[in-house]
Amino acid sequence: MHCQQLTGLRNYESPGGVFCLIENLLEIIGQTPLVKINRLNPNPRVTMAVKLEGANPGGSVKDRIAYYMITMAEKSGELNRDKIILEPTSGNTGIGLALVAAVKGYRLLVTMSEWMSEERRKMIEAFGAEILLTPGEKGTDGAIEKARELYARNPERYFMPDQFSNINNALAHYETTAVEIWEQTRGTITHFVAGMGTTGTLMGCSQRLKDLNPNITVIGVEPFKCHKIQGLKNMEEAIVPEIYNPSGLDEKVNVLDEDAFAMAKRLAREEGIFSGMSAGAAFHVAVELSKKLEEGTIVTILPDRGEKYMSTPLYCLDPCEHRSEHCMIKDLVEL
Repeated sequence: MHCQQLTGLRNYESPGGVFCLIENLLEIIGQTPLVKINRLNPNPRVTMAVKLEGANPGGSVKDRIAYYMITMAEKSGELNRDKIILEPTSGNTGIGLALVAAVKGYRLLVTMSEWMSEERRKMIEAFGAEILLTPGEKGTDGAIEKARELYARNPERYFMPDQFSNINNALAHYETTAVEIWEQTRGTITHFVAGMGTTGTLMGCSQRLKDLNPNITVIGVEPFKCHKIQGLKNMEEAIVPEIYNPSGLDEKVNVLDEDAFAMAKRLAREEGIFSGMSAGAAFHVAVELSKKLEEGTIVTILPDRGEKYMSTPLYCLDPCEHRSEHCMIKDLVEL
């Protein structure tokens, strides 16, 4: 098979022969799998599918926007080798930017709430980036304020993508994620569900999907106030992203922390899909939607994988938590 027949692969000649290789990890961002939901689908007349954004090389949907925002900044001349990339993050965008910066040779400083999971911090630092932690009680808003303060002090020193106001955040999904979903469902998608954080995924996918079929219903998933779902925002208590346009949504649904956490665990145990908090929130809403429909195709964005949450209440499990009516296997084994 020729390299050209395989996505991202090219022919490279070397003393040892001709090889099929990808240029670097950035070339395999996107084209994530769309997976059918089986055991957790409550309605056989509805097709439920999830977009596994954790399959990106940095482990989340934010790889897409990190690569796109940096590429656009390079093309416009806003970013050069003399500048440090500066960005506030709840974790995933920081990881995505750290990956891109490592491949391209840039320095990166991220601001992040000290209450974000330890795993996220370690991943960012593993790629060679630096972290400035902000007070946990201020949440992601505190990280945003600190990054903007640093940038205002010395704008010549930094390039700040600012995912919360950068239109390229939404355009990354308009150009890639939404197109993939349309092609993967052969245009049969009827409902699109995603969580509300920066809202880039929602805004970009909503615009593109409705360009393709105005009848597609777009649902934004928002946590209640004082929530603990990392990566999502309640718009009434947080800094509202400049790229957010409420008219891009047909409906907004609030979800409880406990429902989000429970659904994330069920995805792992009943579908083998290991995901994070915001994925559980979005999929909980999708399941409730499925119960109400006569028929349709629901696509839900699962933004990341579960490894980043092992130190959080999401996966710090009570050993008796999933006993329910079943015996623990180890109880049946003679020790």
